[in-house]
Amino acid sequence: MIAAKKYVIAEDNLVLIPAKKMSDYLRGKRVLLAGANEVDEMLLRYMVVDGGGTLNIATTTEALEKALHKSRYDLIFMNSRLGSDNAMTILKKLRSEGILNSPVIGISSTELAGRGIYHGFSHVLGRPLEKKIIIEALSEIFESE
Repeated sequence: MIAAKKYVIAEDNLVLIPAKKMSDYLRGKRVLLAGANEVDEMLLRYMVVDGGGTLNIATTTEALEKALHKSRYDLIFMNSRLGSDNAMTILKKLRSEGILNSPVIGISSTELAGRGIYHGFSHVLGRPLEKKIIIEALSEIFESE
């Protein structure tokens, strides 16, 4: 590996990995996870809590709206589908109503990056979720503030 100023470059597959840890971005942050499957929930719960953040879960659109009315979140991870609802439609609605101003990272099994960002996601991550890709997204979100 080659150390760079802001990144570590993995020579074998030429991926830029931010030279920071999850805790650099999540310590003290309130994070909401909306509509994730069991595997994503388990992984993100471990990463957020281990990184010093607080994680709340919303399994439905109604629970998501209730959580957003009740608390302010620094970051939201949202599955591309919340039950039978399309997350892009929900996100667009919540943003237009002023209910949601936090960065939202989408999680999808299909390639939705372009459409997802157009509809208000800060990033869209594909499954399986990988720690280095999540850290890269967090870096872009929190270092640009």
